[in-house]
Amino acid sequence: MDKTKILVVDDEKEICELTKSFLARRNYETFTATNSQEAIGLTQKEQPQVVLLDIRLGSESGMDVLRKIKEINGSIRVIMITALDDEASIRQARSLGADDYITKPFTTKYLNDFILQKIATLNIQPKK
Repeated sequence: MDKTKILVVDDEKEICELTKSFLARRNYETFTATNSQEAIGLTQKEQPQVVLLDIRLGSESGMDVLRKIKEINGSIRVIMITALDDEASIRQARSLGADDYITKPFTTKYLNDFILQKIATLNIQPKK
C-alpha cells in the first residue's frame, strides 16, 4: 500500500521543511512548495490526498491556489494555514472547498497534537 501524499504550501521555507520532516517521520510522503506555480505543478504531478495551504503566499493568494487545486482534482482535501484568526478568510476558504484550517506559528507539539488529528479526521485512504 502506498503512503498518503501530503503537499505543504507556504512561502516560509522553514515552515515547509519543519512540516515535511515531521510528516515524513510519520510515514507520509510529503512534498513542499513555496509559491503558487510550484504548488499547482506538484498538485498535477503528484496528486496528493491532502494539501496544507497557506492563505497568504507572500504577494500571492492561497485562495487562488485553492481554486486551482479543486479544479485539478476536487477530491483533494485542503487544510488552510493562516497566521491570523481571520473569520472572513476562513469562511471564504470553506466556500471554495477547503476542509479545515490551522493557525501558525506552530510547534512540533502542535503538529503532533493537532495537525495529525485534522488529517486523521479527513479519513484519507492512501492510493493503491
